[in-house]
Amino acid sequence: MQRTDSPAEDPSIDPTDGASAGPLVIALHGACANGAAWIPLRRELPPGVELWAPDLPGHGSRATGEPFTLEAALALIAELVATATPRRPVLAGDSLGGYLALAAAARIPQGRLGGVVAGGCTWSMHGVAGALARLTDLPAALAERIAGPARANALLASAARRAADPETGRALAAAGMRAAARGESLRELRGLDLRALAARITVPVVFVNGRFDYPTRAGERGLLARAVHSRLLVADRCGHGVSLFAPRVFARACELAFGGDAGSTPP
Repeated sequence: MQRTDSPAEDPSIDPTDGASAGPLVIALHGACANGAAWIPLRRELPPGVELWAPDLPGHGSRATGEPFTLEAALALIAELVATATPRRPVLAGDSLGGYLALAAAARIPQGRLGGVVAGGCTWSMHGVAGALARLTDLPAALAERIAGPARANALLASAARRAADPETGRALAAAGMRAAARGESLRELRGLDLRALAARITVPVVFVNGRFDYPTRAGERGLLARAVHSRLLVADRCGHGVSLFAPRVFARACELAFGGDAGSTPP
């Protein structure tokens, strides 16, 4: 696999055509972030692999007057996959993006995709586990209400600049971080049955987690058992956000999804 520039220089801008014939990764970022979150992966993908990194609804360039909704996100993903035809892209996502990759892959005709990379998304959004996940948003929601949206977004951008490498941190902040998207995302994912989604996906699925992302890792084995062709990669010395903090591992997952080397292999 080789890497080339995406159809737009800014990784948050959508492609305009599917004229290129090379391998393609469509990358879906996490809640509150934007397409600039994929700068680290862009560096690690082999030359010749094209990366499309759109802003999701309610995020980045799509944040003005547009909340995040699951249906809008799935419609955007379907449009990108259709644009890529006749190529069969790998659909890759981390955190919120990982959940969306699974949900979209279960809905998109399987001949349209080459594979799926699902990072940081093995925590169930269904039943009691899903309710617990939504409870984790209460402190952030309270802080946002006290600070106000503008201040909350500024604090989030400042945190991104400190947490990510300098180039990625600056790009994330410049493209716009939106704190309210976390709560919107959790509400939209409510009741999402990951095991049922995984069972409907017939292309290779590579799950990726950080070794210390303990809550998320609780659901690994159940999903591996349901996906027809699946395997798990675990990034050492990493918690949540493997694509950002261990992008080489995430790039390896993309290669496995492309190469058909992601068969039913135990973790």
